Amino acid sequence: MAESDSDFSKERSKINILYLHETAKISGAENSLLNLVRNLDKDKFIPYFVLPEQGALGEELKGQGISVEIIPFPKIRHGLGVVRTVRKLIGLIRGRHIRVLHSNSIRTHIYAAFAAKSLGIPCIWHQRNMLQKEIIDPDRLFSFLADKIICNSAAISRRFISRGRLPEKVRVVFNGVDTNMFSPGIDGSAVRQELGIYPGEIVVGAASRFNLQKGHEVFFEAARIIVSQENEVKDKIKFLVVGGAVFPEDKHREEYLKDLIVKIGIEDKVIFSGYRRDMPGIYAAMDIFVLASDAEACGRVVLEAMASGKPVIGTDSGGTPEMLQDGVTGFLFKTNNAEDLARKIVILAENRILSGQMGEAGRKFAEDNFRIEFNARKIEKIYLELCRVQG
Repeated sequence: MAESDSDFSKERSKINILYLHETAKISGAENSLLNLVRNLDKDKFIPYFVLPEQGALGEELKGQGISVEIIPFPKIRHGLGVVRTVRKLIGLIRGRHIRVLHSNSIRTHIYAAFAAKSLGIPCIWHQRNMLQKEIIDPDRLFSFLADKIICNSAAISRRFISRGRLPEKVRVVFNGVDTNMFSPGIDGSAVRQELGIYPGEIVVGAASRFNLQKGHEVFFEAARIIVSQENEVKDKIKFLVVGGAVFPEDKHREEYLKDLIVKIGIEDKVIFSGYRRDMPGIYAAMDIFVLASDAEACGRVVLEAMASGKPVIGTDSGGTPEMLQDGVTGFLFKTNNAEDLARKIVILAENRILSGQMGEAGRKFAEDNFRIEFNARKIEKIYLELCRVQG
């Protein structure tokens, strides 16, 4: 057989996966998705993507040699637009010989189900979000349409419990972290110098997009409590806020938060770094990491901070207690309780030996449980199971 024929045969033997996602912007969920496709076994799987618009996510995927198609995902009540999109998806699935649809967002789940059912191929819904104030959970209501549902924490999977048990189609697969990229061996001194952090200053960091549920107010109130009390660290502690507004509805948050720190008198203690692409160096510049969100499903920043060897203080809600060993890799604190958060920050800031021990334990816990390779292999196993079932 000629070499070109052999190459063609190998390509035809691979399983083509089509991923649907509702935005081309990049935040935590998108970084988890990028991590997955980077680590897929390319000898077995070929990823293709559909996004609703041009943007940073599409550019990142194209940079990895991944094909990206632009197809809008209008709201389901927009009947004619829904039909057009489903027809385009069906054409793409046929043209690319897609064997599995993997929907990564609430908006795209129904589209994936319609297109997959039309062609008799399996459909996966990936659940990455905690419910906030929703009275009805549409994904639970229509879960019969999905062949498999991947939840990135047990907290998420509980949405689908029926008659006291979890359906077989629901699988828990935690987000993964690249333990080579995020490592305790990285030098953060250049970042500290850039941000005006002096040697000996203790940096307490938080990283997220600017959103109402991310707990910035609690973080700042804890900072105010710490610097207003008598303790050993009040004069040498700094609070680093990493990130910015990703989605239009959050655009006002940055101005609001910067006004807030002036209002409560901690502006000289807070550093806003803005959005950063050098996150390994950012974690290296921190001494303590805080996740103050109301409820994260599987906050990847927790995994990145632990892999970087930093002790983590996180809320006792959502999936965070599944990722953080209270008293071992850091501390859990009562959600929305700034006093509890402040108390635990001070414990770690004053006890550098304990802080170091927790950082080391967190690194080991991340290596043992959350490496990106584990995440990719578990999801690949689901793809193979579905393809065997479908023949």
